Amino acid sequence: MRDQEMAFVGKIAASLTHEIKNTYAIILESSGLLSDLLTFHQEGPFQHKEKFHQVLGTINAQVQRGVVLATRLNQFAHSMDEPLATIKVADLLELVVALMRRLARRRNVELQALAPDDREASFSSNFFRVLLVLASLVEALAEALESGGQIILQPVPDTPEVTILCEAQGAKAAGWEARLENLAASLQDFLAALNAQVAVSKAPAREGVILTLKTPAA
Repeated sequence: MRDQEMAFVGKIAASLTHEIKNTYAIILESSGLLSDLLTFHQEGPFQHKEKFHQVLGTINAQVQRGVVLATRLNQFAHSMDEPLATIKVADLLELVVALMRRLARRRNVELQALAPDDREASFSSNFFRVLLVLASLVEALAEALESGGQIILQPVPDTPEVTILCEAQGAKAAGWEARLENLAASLQDFLAALNAQVAVSKAPAREGVILTLKTPAA
């Protein structure tokens, strides 16, 4: 029953994001037409012509931003499609950053991802559950970091399993390690289903948390 509910949520969200992108396409086409009309009137007086160009530029920039957000939401919705999917590591990290960046910035923490050397590197797992675990780790790290901190998601190379380091740079709240360990305990059902484990990485190594998915990278 739960799987059917998730599939329904994913289906509706995916459908609506397609419609949102269609709406943005119409707005972009209309603003392009207005820009062309302004260009045709280069000669002769045209009051506030420069201001019109500035406004159209703002509209176009925001439409492009909206398209990117809708695309990410669509990817998130499709993560619920199948219990087992082929997941590209680079796409996974980029999607987590897109979904969680605003929540991190609310705490003045910057979030970014480093792409693997091989952008085609992939593995098979439950996409939605992997997203949930990684997003939960990012949120907990953002809450543990002081203002001005940074979280960097990065694959760990030369490992037989899929290993992702969520590195936390900057001053941290006291007891941050225990907070992450408690979170890992609360995620045990998901980790068991994914055949994965979470470990806190402490100084003198790079501080943060490591997610290891015990599945060979393809």
